[in-house]
Amino acid sequence: MIGRSLCLLLIGLALVACAAASGREERASAPAASATPAPTLSSTAAPSATATPAPTLSPTAAPSATATPAPPAPTATITPTIAAQWSYPIGQPGHAPGDGFFIRHGYNVENTWYNPGYWHTGEDWYAVEGDTAGATVYAVADGDVVYAGSNYPGRVVIVKHADDRFSMYGHLDPALAIEQGQHVIRGARLGTVLRRSDDVPNHLHFEIRTFLTSAGINGDRPRYGFRCGPQCPPGPGYWPIAAPDLPNAQGWRNPTHVIARRAFPAEPAGALGEVVVATPPASPGVTLWAQLAEDATPQQPIADVALQPGERFALLAVRAGPEAPQATGADSYRLWYRVRLPDGREGWAQAAVPSDFETGSDGRAATIRFNFYPVSASDVAAQDRDGRIGLHAVRAQAGGQHDRLAEP
Repeated sequence: MIGRSLCLLLIGLALVACAAASGREERASAPAASATPAPTLSSTAAPSATATPAPTLSPTAAPSATATPAPPAPTATITPTIAAQWSYPIGQPGHAPGDGFFIRHGYNVENTWYNPGYWHTGEDWYAVEGDTAGATVYAVADGDVVYAGSNYPGRVVIVKHADDRFSMYGHLDPALAIEQGQHVIRGARLGTVLRRSDDVPNHLHFEIRTFLTSAGINGDRPRYGFRCGPQCPPGPGYWPIAAPDLPNAQGWRNPTHVIARRAFPAEPAGALGEVVVATPPASPGVTLWAQLAEDATPQQPIADVALQPGERFALLAVRAGPEAPQATGADSYRLWYRVRLPDGREGWAQAAVPSDFETGSDGRAATIRFNFYPVSASDVAAQDRDGRIGLHAVRAQAGGQHDRLAEP
């Protein structure tokens, strides 16, 4: 009996040992988790924040260990409270005024390949990508159309604004959207950029000046023999470098500075509106500065901020150079925006950046690129039925006073 029990005990122990061995074999044959990673882990792992920083973070910010930070939505809403009085003269569907364009030849620079030896009296706006022909041209501020005609080549429109400032738009298609004598509001559609038949690239020539005609420029007694000649409102568009005076002495102004200095009130109560990162920006990132010196030299860096096209920040203040600068070249452009980041930090960021895409005969930069474009209360989410940005600066005092231009 004892022998039989001992035999059964030995058989039981053997069965237990076999089961344990089988379990070990099953665990040994299962693939290790690291050998075949899940698609969202190591095989497609998001780069660390130090390799691809989030657009609004400093490079020294702590990276996320678990996920790629989601980029801010380009359409994130900030509540602008102030309608801009001035804005840029050119645009494209679905973008803020100026976005998608750059100034190939700026104010007070030398255009060496077209008119060497002469200062440019305005700004030549070009599309960053593709052809500029067909781009929409807008009135930069409220005013009256005092001239519409010429063969520049293309049509020229001149609008008279408050304080005897005149904005001039050259190389427009003959099918204008306005007529001489008509009142327009800021952002009214004037026409489109001409598709030229010569060898000059399509572009908008844009000026801001203090005269319609001036005796020594385009009036009774022009000092220089430009093709435009006497009593020619469009004017020459250039001024000799050899002349004893600069364009500013004759009444031409830096258009970007004029627009920036007059767009918003000097002492606003609250945010002015928004700035949108350019498509594409002039720089992949900007430094945020605590303050600007009197000459706009930045002081006390706060953070380095990566820029993502379409991203928006609150606009708190604007700092621009003089309307009639004594300096020449693209380096004379000064345009800074004080912005607020989503994390609450505030500081000054450079908006207009000189570029050597084009240079004068002295080697100095002649081109201006942009990091940001402003979007004011009257611009946010305002689109007309054709999909263009509709800049509807509706003000009660304008209603019924004039034959106001509505966008077609």
